[in-house]
Amino acid sequence: MPVTPRPIVVDLLSDDFHARAHTVYDELRARAPIVFAELPEQPGRGFWMITGYAAAEAALRDRRLANNPRALLSPAQLAARTRAGITEPPNTMLLSDPPEHTRLRRVAQQAFTPRSVTALRPTMIRHAERLLDDAEQVARDGDGTVDLLHAYAYPLSLAVLGDILGFPEEWHPGLRDLAVRAATAATPLSGPDPVLRDRLDAYTRELVVRKRRTPGDDLVSRLAHPESGREALSDPELQAMVGLLVAAGFETSAGLIASAVLSLLTHPDQWAALRADPSLAAAAVEETMRYWGPVESATMRLALSTLELGGQRIERGDRVLVFTAAANRDPAHVPDPHRFDIHRAPRPHLGFSGGIHNCLGAALARTEVAIALTTLVARWPGLRPADGATDPSWRPGMGLRGLRALPVRP
Repeated sequence: MPVTPRPIVVDLLSDDFHARAHTVYDELRARAPIVFAELPEQPGRGFWMITGYAAAEAALRDRRLANNPRALLSPAQLAARTRAGITEPPNTMLLSDPPEHTRLRRVAQQAFTPRSVTALRPTMIRHAERLLDDAEQVARDGDGTVDLLHAYAYPLSLAVLGDILGFPEEWHPGLRDLAVRAATAATPLSGPDPVLRDRLDAYTRELVVRKRRTPGDDLVSRLAHPESGREALSDPELQAMVGLLVAAGFETSAGLIASAVLSLLTHPDQWAALRADPSLAAAAVEETMRYWGPVESATMRLALSTLELGGQRIERGDRVLVFTAAANRDPAHVPDPHRFDIHRAPRPHLGFSGGIHNCLGAALARTEVAIALTTLVARWPGLRPADGATDPSWRPGMGLRGLRALPVRP
């Protein structure tokens, strides 16, 4: 009978961890690229925690590690859950495996082709310029500072997402509040908060009903009325897909904008380099994704069979969690990993995950954040941190890393 290793207790939900996350990752990686860990709040529910780049990349590509949390349940067990009144949520790309994942991703990817992203560029620029106009007014009317997270990063991300999905502008405040709270509450270990999930479901149900009835020029309308030969989604599948795109797309894009600005401003030579050569914006996006991306870890994987990974024996049924943020600062993969340098020679990173679950919206995020940076540096070349910005406060949670605020002086 396999012997369960003694877990290392890691308080991944504490403020102390968020303040010194990469110190903790370095200490764990020094032991081994993959260790057996548990949260102090969940004794006896250990999981394999991957912090090394090579092991992380291998795990994300290994089909023996399933994303579907019900992957090991037999048909009889699934039937018993149904009889017990347990309602299984519709599959999403994030929590499914082939062939279901392949089908869902094929349907959704039409909105994220290079051509589709390029077509959105003029609108993204207009949104960015309008939001900076508003932010400038806030700074003039107040004490000369503005919270760039709430005045720029959040509304820009939501405006772009609204253009893609077709939800009305009056929904923006409610969706923003809901998405931020959901990102804070959900973890790869606990899953989404059921109350917040139900509130998001109400939005997605209403949107699908509207687009079935009166289609527009947006992704949800195209999915609700597929062209001949394209696969149709059921209402629950379409609602789940829209919910995933909101939950996964809004907070990560906004978080990446905020992290990029914070990283640049706390490294003034890097901000000066971008100011002198705005074409470095794309490199700044990549370096931010490696150095301080918005995603801390991938979704929890479930071992479908016994396997070896990173020198450890993983048993069937074991849980595996890849910490992409830690892997991206593995000194075995990138030299001087704790230095932020937008001139760094390009190296692969896992900021957009890897394998078949690599981020569907990566091209969109890269374009959106590069536009956010070039528009910002052109408008406010003398931008500097306001009091408190250089000592960032991170929201509680796990899985996503997000700032509470980003005060700046234009």
